[in-house]
Amino acid sequence: MPKVVDHDAYRDELLSRCFWVFAKYGYDKMTMRKIAGVLKVSTGTLYHYFPNKQAIIKALFDWVMRTNIGDAYNRTRDIKDVNGRIDIACAFWKENAEYYRHVMLLAYDFWRNTTVSESEPVFLAFANYYKDAMVRIFDISYEFSELLFTLFLGAIFHSIITPAHYSYCDTVDTIVALIRKEKGMQKGKRIKTTKGK
Repeated sequence: MPKVVDHDAYRDELLSRCFWVFAKYGYDKMTMRKIAGVLKVSTGTLYHYFPNKQAIIKALFDWVMRTNIGDAYNRTRDIKDVNGRIDIACAFWKENAEYYRHVMLLAYDFWRNTTVSESEPVFLAFANYYKDAMVRIFDISYEFSELLFTLFLGAIFHSIITPAHYSYCDTVDTIVALIRKEKGMQKGKRIKTTKGK
């Protein structure tokens, strides 16, 4: 009896493995033949799922969105208290620090090796997906999520190029403090404010 292959699951498995191939070797240094060799699959198998290297990287950004944000939603979806969701997100961001550095480097490699018309739609979709997720998880405005996303990207980039200057985890703590301030909260409770003070 022939083996039944779940093509979507196998494609996601290939994307997961490609992510770490690009993280290790860089996007621009890899060819489809080299990728297939590192993955220990035939080039025919790789071409069956992806017509070229650009298709892999575009699919990778979609995969990162689905899996990373999917994981964040799974951790926060049953938490009614916003403070609890903020705490979970803070831990999640810190836990994924190295992963986000790889995503940033992959984005840079992709940007450097393609045209703006190829990379910009991918990056805009990626940014919008993350900003929408922040709106839902933290119950904040879209405009505020844009600020947070920019700070988050800066934190990742800064942790790559000047890791000793200001740590990624410190920046995450600052972002979390901004979310709490925007929500009128301190850790674990709502801030009582007096008008005019």
